Amino acid sequence: MHSRMTLVAAVPISTRLSRFMFLSGLIVVFASLSVTPSLAQGDPAATLSQYGLPHMFGLPTATTARQFGMGGMTAAVQDVGFANPAFAGALSQSNAGLRYSITDFDLGLKLKGAQGWVNTPLNDGQGIQVVGTWLGSDRGPIQIPGAAGIAMVDYYEGAISLHYGRRLSDQWLVGVGVSPLLSSYSKMYDPISGTLVTRLGSSVNAGARVGVLYQFAPEGFIGAYADRYGEDVTMAAPGLPAVLTDEYSATQYAIGISGRASDRALVALEWGELKNKSGPFENVASGWHAGVEFDLNSRARLRAGVDDNEITTGFGFKSDTWTVSYAYIKDWNDELVGALFGGSETQQIEFTGSW
Repeated sequence: MHSRMTLVAAVPISTRLSRFMFLSGLIVVFASLSVTPSLAQGDPAATLSQYGLPHMFGLPTATTARQFGMGGMTAAVQDVGFANPAFAGALSQSNAGLRYSITDFDLGLKLKGAQGWVNTPLNDGQGIQVVGTWLGSDRGPIQIPGAAGIAMVDYYEGAISLHYGRRLSDQWLVGVGVSPLLSSYSKMYDPISGTLVTRLGSSVNAGARVGVLYQFAPEGFIGAYADRYGEDVTMAAPGLPAVLTDEYSATQYAIGISGRASDRALVALEWGELKNKSGPFENVASGWHAGVEFDLNSRARLRAGVDDNEITTGFGFKSDTWTVSYAYIKDWNDELVGALFGGSETQQIEFTGSW
């Protein structure tokens, strides 16, 4: 399995909710704090179902800064790092990279993330990639919709993934990914006393990612991948008689195409969807990604894209053995979290080397 919801994502996968508003359970819990410290007035099961907020900014978005600048591509753009494991079969040299990301929300919460990877070709059109991802936050405010108050939250997510890919022919490549290490948590605190109110945690139990590519030109690919995995989720809170546990299944897929529109312009288009479910609870995040990379000269690149109606931009500079890239995202996942955290600005910087 690859990184969680690497909409899992970014997967950045766009944000559209089904059945109920994302984090509605948390809102009920926080609103009840103004009346009584007990969680009995809320629906703990609904709260438990919304454990995955870090996924929308962490493992689901484990792609490169170059592809973030192009709208958050994951399925079909060849790069020194990749989310589609089939690209491991197209490696011609070894690469290593480190991407650092900061998301500042208007209300004050700050998310910080890092992603590092190393990949190398093997014999006979085969290759492997190891990816590590981390997401953390300071303790920051969350607005309770429909109420005047706020609560304080902090988040964490981390994973290690392994990708293997193989070239079957001049046109076809396949790959598989697994994530033996994956965990996340979300903590909520009383804004006045600082007391811990609720802790949601998750860890992976089983799953895998498979990917496929059809190469129709030197830089032209039609690509797709699919995830299916399970997570053990827990919820602990002072008002609960015991720790709640549940198992959630998650499915994710993305399909896209990339290629040269001209000698200087690489374009890409992608659709992706992430779904997590347990019993009656189901959340869906899905949407389009579109992007372009324009070659200013043999070294410098400008990038722009759309991540489900949100604009992304970026630039990069490449030498024979190293590259540096920058990406900027305005109001990332705003449809999902704008009412909770306000607008946001995300900046990413990435350094890679090849040998």
